[in-house]
Amino acid sequence: MKKFFVLAAFCLLIVSCEKAPNLLLPNSEVPDWIQIRISSDEKKIASNPQSGLDVAAWIRYKFQDDYYFEYRNGFSSALPEKYDYNGNKILLTQEPYTHFEAEKCCKTFVWKGPNYFDY
Repeated sequence: MKKFFVLAAFCLLIVSCEKAPNLLLPNSEVPDWIQIRISSDEKKIASNPQSGLDVAAWIRYKFQDDYYFEYRNGFSSALPEKYDYNGNKILLTQEPYTHFEAEKCCKTFVWKGPNYFDY
């Protein structure tokens, strides 16, 4: 009986690993537009491992009771781009986002490229 449960757990693990894209959050918590971008990036990484996309990540933050997303790439010298839940780019110089950096919380990775390093 113990072998059955181990085998069943292993099978569930294999089946659950077949999700695309490879998200760190459940699909239901990730907007479609990010899932599409991640799928595209994963295909580009597979076809061109030197693309630089392998050191990128999507991160979710909470700010004023809403979720926002940040795209980071370790090779980019630009500040990370930030988006609202609908995929609109937000500008930190405009209200209500002027205090975004100071008040954001709850950092959660949505996706990490295979060679992502946190900075």
